[in-house]
Amino acid sequence: MLALLELLQAGGTHTVVSLAQRLGVDQRTVRRYVDQLREMDIPVDGVRGRYGGYRLARHYRMPPLMLTDEEGLAVVWALVVDQRRQSGPVTPLARESATAKVRRVLPATVARRIDAVLHAVDFTGEQRPGEEGGDAGARSADDRGAQMLLALAEAARDQRPVTFEYRPRQGHAAARHVRPHGIVAYRNLLYLSGFDVDRQAVRTYRLDRMADLRPLPGTFDAPTDVDPVAQVLSPLSAAPSRHDVSALIRADVAHVRSWIPETLASVKPAPAPDAADGQWVEVFLRAERLEWVAGTLAMIDRPFIIQQPEALKAVVLALGRRLAENGAR
Repeated sequence: MLALLELLQAGGTHTVVSLAQRLGVDQRTVRRYVDQLREMDIPVDGVRGRYGGYRLARHYRMPPLMLTDEEGLAVVWALVVDQRRQSGPVTPLARESATAKVRRVLPATVARRIDAVLHAVDFTGEQRPGEEGGDAGARSADDRGAQMLLALAEAARDQRPVTFEYRPRQGHAAARHVRPHGIVAYRNLLYLSGFDVDRQAVRTYRLDRMADLRPLPGTFDAPTDVDPVAQVLSPLSAAPSRHDVSALIRADVAHVRSWIPETLASVKPAPAPDAADGQWVEVFLRAERLEWVAGTLAMIDRPFIIQQPEALKAVVLALGRRLAENGAR
């Protein structure tokens, strides 16, 4: 019956024979479907004569799909995420057409806000099996999260500055004045990339740690070369009190990536060191603690050469001694 309604919405008059062929049913079933649509107050006109058949009443339009902002966002978001992951039994074309149809029948105000989300959000990375992707508190979504996303997406699209309270993993909440560049969905979390006016630098913020978002008057000119995905995933952004770490590892990129995600390090193929063979990669990252780097190198379980810092070599040797001592007991 819904498939019949979709055919009628395409316009024109359709014969019972053509409808039966398109739907894969007999003509009697087509007439029954028409009666059911009429019982739902959908005006299907019957046209007599040689070129007769069925059509929707002239000037009839399907009513808007009455969804709240959050409900509309939930429907479109699910379709977009499913399309990106290429999961489920349907084709990409079916997902795209379903998304377009939902957007067309949403109330105008909701549609504009959701269009802003689709314009501002980039999807990158996939959630790994069993990976929750963030703090436990970040997993409990509510209407505030949807409203935050909708408002930030509109601000990024319209190039309007915003202010909000931001609470980092450690420390107290503080006000931020940001010119939003875009939003990145990465491994089940959302990140805002933008220019922090007070710090005069590009910064990244997790949406689940933001509160009290308020738009500010005026607009700004975004850089022409802005790349929110690169800003979120780049491990090279300046950060105080971190160690610059560079190492060569005899492994392929995929193996190293299974232990170090994109957000923490850059990994690229590198020529083999002198008198060495096999496939090598160069890893660069910034780390708060060298002990974490040493432990990660041990878990990768491949030969490696530390390029910098020199202090990391001592930390690795100390870890090796502790492992040998504990294993010998």
